Amino acid sequence: MELVRTVTSDNLSFYRTSHIFENYGEFETIDQFREYCHWAKENNCNIYILGNGSNTLFVHKKIKSLILKNKLPKTINVLSENRLEVYSSVLVIDVLKYCQKNSLNSFYYLASVPATIGGALAMNAGRGRRHGLTIYDFVESVVVFDFENSCLKTLNKKEIVKGYRETIFTGSQSCLILSATFGFNPITLESNPIAERCKWSKKAQDYSAPNCGSVFKVADSRILKRLKGLWIGQSGFSAKTTNWILNKSTNSNSILILIAIAKLLHILLRKKAELEIITVD
Repeated sequence: MELVRTVTSDNLSFYRTSHIFENYGEFETIDQFREYCHWAKENNCNIYILGNGSNTLFVHKKIKSLILKNKLPKTINVLSENRLEVYSSVLVIDVLKYCQKNSLNSFYYLASVPATIGGALAMNAGRGRRHGLTIYDFVESVVVFDFENSCLKTLNKKEIVKGYRETIFTGSQSCLILSATFGFNPITLESNPIAERCKWSKKAQDYSAPNCGSVFKVADSRILKRLKGLWIGQSGFSAKTTNWILNKSTNSNSILILIAIAKLLHILLRKKAELEIITVD
């Protein structure tokens, strides 16, 4: 397939590690995505659908999975005063800007997350377990293309969400989120919630080096606090933000060692740990 090519890049993950992607492609239509799926099936190759790379860790120097960059049109269709149809390639911040401009309640707590709508939907992005708030609080339906059954499906949130930071798309290789319909309630905004969130993020979160935000979705906070400031080579747990790895390396080796140390401590202390970032090889 001519569209599948080999590229070397450090721009496909927010960790900014450099890799040789042996099988890379970009799709702008469902038909192109379908062609890639056929190619992957014929070549026994795993598929990873890439949004903005804000929560992706590539494991090896050479990545053998078929990395598909979502290049669908960045379209926002206004259905009514408070309802939007948003394509999966649209950035979260662009939806929030529309909501803020039109005085609508929204997932403003994601203003500091550089993700696409597709990525946020796939990972059930939210404010945090103790807050119990996620992007699906505003979702009416999601349209997906199911390659295995070669059909479009319209799903509601109950058919999608499986739990905290988990959906039916977690680990899926052939189900593409095309768009979602959102409903937002009108509210009176006395201040700019986007600016407030970004101000909080700048104060509370560490952007002194490339990072993918929170590393674990489930972990013991006491263990993670003890790891703050621990560096291996050119990567380290932030001394400022718990559960946050900073990276200044071109490879992911030291990041993987840090994650392994954290996992080992959880095993030794009989605590549960689950990654929030997605590892791809």
